Amino acid sequence: MRVMKDVAERISISVLGSLSVQSEAGTNLTPKGVKNQALLALLALSPGMTRPRRWVEDKLWSGFAPEQSSANLRQALTKVRAALGAWRDVLNADRTDLWLDAARLQVDVLEAPSLAAIKGTEILQGLDARDPEFEDWLRQERATWAARIEADTPRVSRGVLIACRTVSEDSARQQMMGDVLANQIGETVSEQVRAWRQSDGSDDETDLPRSDVTITSQIVADGADHALFLKAVHQATGRILYSKTQTIASLGEILNADERIAKTAFEAADQIVGKLPQILDGNRPEARATALSRQGLFRMFSFEQEALHEASDLMARAFEQDRNGLYLAWSSLIRLTQLMEMPEGDQRGLSEEAIALHHKAMELDADNGLIHAIVSKVRGTALGDPAGVLDYARVAVERNPVSAFAWKALAEGYMLAGRTEEAFVASARACKIARSSPFRHWWETGHCVISIAAGRPFDAIEAGEAAVRSAPFSRPAYRHLLALYAMDGQLEKARSVADRLAQIEPGFSLDRLVHDETYPVRTLRNTGLLEPIKLLI
Repeated sequence: MRVMKDVAERISISVLGSLSVQSEAGTNLTPKGVKNQALLALLALSPGMTRPRRWVEDKLWSGFAPEQSSANLRQALTKVRAALGAWRDVLNADRTDLWLDAARLQVDVLEAPSLAAIKGTEILQGLDARDPEFEDWLRQERATWAARIEADTPRVSRGVLIACRTVSEDSARQQMMGDVLANQIGETVSEQVRAWRQSDGSDDETDLPRSDVTITSQIVADGADHALFLKAVHQATGRILYSKTQTIASLGEILNADERIAKTAFEAADQIVGKLPQILDGNRPEARATALSRQGLFRMFSFEQEALHEASDLMARAFEQDRNGLYLAWSSLIRLTQLMEMPEGDQRGLSEEAIALHHKAMELDADNGLIHAIVSKVRGTALGDPAGVLDYARVAVERNPVSAFAWKALAEGYMLAGRTEEAFVASARACKIARSSPFRHWWETGHCVISIAAGRPFDAIEAGEAAVRSAPFSRPAYRHLLALYAMDGQLEKARSVADRLAQIEPGFSLDRLVHDETYPVRTLRNTGLLEPIKLLI
């Protein structure tokens, strides 16, 4: 019985430092002889812990004839199995392949909680199998692991450097307006990723560091109007990240952040941020964090239960790479979405996490307007603080009047305060600014809800339909459209939407929609728009 228990235990192979093999009880199982140790090392670090016999023979006995190499391998297998004792069948072989039973052993470098934690430790220190092929393999293996460890090692984020430039041969007013617009775009980028704006001078001056991205704004008179040309370029490669030509009736449109200008600035920033992970050095923390957070946003805005869990994990990993308070703010919004969308087990726990995360986000980056916009939502939903919602939302708009996130926050603040018409106007503006965003459906769905609260059912239908065109799996938009179609007497459309919801939302039913007080359609319930749905039950 003792032997049966021992055989069921796992053994450990350590390749960090000198090679060693041990049982869980601490018994030394390391085989004697460098060739025998090298045999275990080759298999332990191979994909799937398996290799063809000929491959192993070539690495350990490359100078021997095939017959002698095969004999040497058979002898080595015998000696390694003898050293393993009761664990001898961890090492397996047939006529063509050799392999280790991965389920019954662990290799330290493969199970390290963090590769960065083992930085500076040499792989297979002192193991010299006296064969040039093995030496080449070991050299490549060490280089590969060194690169992986370096890539996993947290670095201090220096931030993306954005040069904001204006080209103007005319008036000082044009120069100033160009500077305003270029810096608005740079500010919107720096809300979403750690970044610094660089103004004045040019990249070829020796006293200025080279920027990562240059945003150039060019304004020229065009009759009674002005022609605007925007371009964002990755300086190291010359790749154009964004460009657009636009006619503006007056330079005041820029100063006042009119809707068309705000849309352009928000669109430019979104495209720049979306491309940063592709152009920056992948080892830079801000590049890795941006890639992770961008994935997290796509998962969050799907509103699916499993996707929300994935989004939470992605934002946590982004924060590990770069301690930017924005990723904590997004995490707090994810908790709220889980709280509202999918009544999960620990409602109180989710609410408390959302509150704690939003406080920490503000502690780290209180000057970030986007964080204020996100925190505004938390203040309303988790803390029931309508005054706080408006306060944070106003700060967000003041700091960045071209931000669709800020205007959505302000719209929700007005709605909580009962100022529905102002909420509608702010929400409509947010939707226009975010029209080209990949997450457009989030703004359109919010506008649908606010339109219902403002007594504008046909504006609500228009917004809901725009949301599902943008995101065909967006359950919140479908829920509201169902009620709106039923209210308008479009019962066939309402039934079609109900069928669609049954396909994309587990556990959906009309009865649950109407009678379950926890179902996330509070505005429909408060405005009496659930009543017409009863005609479909």
